[in-house]
Amino acid sequence: MSADGASFDVVVVGAGRAGAAAAYKLASEGIDVALVERAKQPGMKNVTGGVLYGEVVADLIPEYPEEAPVERHVVEHNVKLLHGDAEVGIGYRDQDLREEPNYTLMLGKFDRWFVRKAEAQGAVFIPETTVVDVTQTADGAVVHTDRPDGDISCRAVVGADGVNSTVGRATGIRRTIRNDDMALSVKKVIKLDRETINERFNLNGDEGAAYIYTGFPEGAPTIGYFIYTFDEHISVGAVGSLEVLRWLGDEGYGETGTPLYSLLEQFMELETVRPYVAGDVLQEYQGILVPEFSYDTLPDRADRRVALVGDAAGLVLNKGYTFRGLDYGVSSGVEAANAAIECRQNGDWDTFGNRYDQRLVDSYVLRDMKQHRHLPAFLENERMYDAYPGMAVETLRGMYSSSADADGLTWRRAWRAFRRSDASLRDLLYDGYRSVRSL
Repeated sequence: MSADGASFDVVVVGAGRAGAAAAYKLASEGIDVALVERAKQPGMKNVTGGVLYGEVVADLIPEYPEEAPVERHVVEHNVKLLHGDAEVGIGYRDQDLREEPNYTLMLGKFDRWFVRKAEAQGAVFIPETTVVDVTQTADGAVVHTDRPDGDISCRAVVGADGVNSTVGRATGIRRTIRNDDMALSVKKVIKLDRETINERFNLNGDEGAAYIYTGFPEGAPTIGYFIYTFDEHISVGAVGSLEVLRWLGDEGYGETGTPLYSLLEQFMELETVRPYVAGDVLQEYQGILVPEFSYDTLPDRADRRVALVGDAAGLVLNKGYTFRGLDYGVSSGVEAANAAIECRQNGDWDTFGNRYDQRLVDSYVLRDMKQHRHLPAFLENERMYDAYPGMAVETLRGMYSSSADADGLTWRRAWRAFRRSDASLRDLLYDGYRSVRSL
């Protein structure tokens, strides 16, 4: 325990990847840290599955990935534009990707492993504890919980408690979240044997694949779908902005409530999708809110002795061809820990929030989000989900159909498809410029 009346140096709220990373790093440096989690065990509240990119965990834990419960090594990525019963796709398969630590994860198992590693370093894990308030004092902070006599005093607080962060709201760091700032993600996890998965997705051994779809329903921006392969499961899911889902509901999609659940069911019945997702054993069916900010709309993430990390700080980016968030969460957790380590060294804990914020600004996380600052607005363009997929399908249909006109040269087919679309030449030039700028 710490001196000066503090029970801990740092209290981390939330035991997902971001919180576990912060707790691991802090404990490994000899800092007294408590990791508070409202669930009975880590990972119980997390929607299963995703791809963790990069070296961020390997840099933190030498045993990763050899002893971690990773699933498949991702060597193939596919992006598919849907239009009616047709799809146009770009696939990228590269064995050189095996040299990079990009793995699919079952987050429940992975989070439990991560927290155990933090405990082994000396972190104190406190489960089944709900944080109800956080206050900052003249020389510290207090985390108030629902346990009798459950106030935990500390020098600094790391909020890793998700998009509706109690830490952020209680301390006034986070504003009221709007529909435009959040998305809903729903997911099915279907059990399949390894041989079936490998045959269905043309994989070998522990190879994994990730599929991203868009364009259904036609003209609905920012509604995306994904398929990930795991060791003996696949996950298929949908994600959509709450504001777009509200608009879709007004337009008559879905009989009641949010249409996303019914859209996922309809997506899985598409002729081009059904062969990938067929399966009778439904392991899990989950839903979760996720942040959906651009670099320019990111909320505040720090105060004097408080730092928000991961989803609580809005650190998720839909790049269109992939989703980034798991690695952002781990990296931000590590940066919060590094800020606390600096504060302990110089004895000035009042600079904790500012130190963390500056470290995050200098990190690859915010550099990446800044580089793609125009991408979220570009992905809201309705033509990307209707006119352009339609043009691509019509052009390719003319190229490959035996009934195509004899004089139907490819450029002529493309021009006719363009003229029949709702896009103008000005739209095409403008959207081309925006696509280059967004990347």
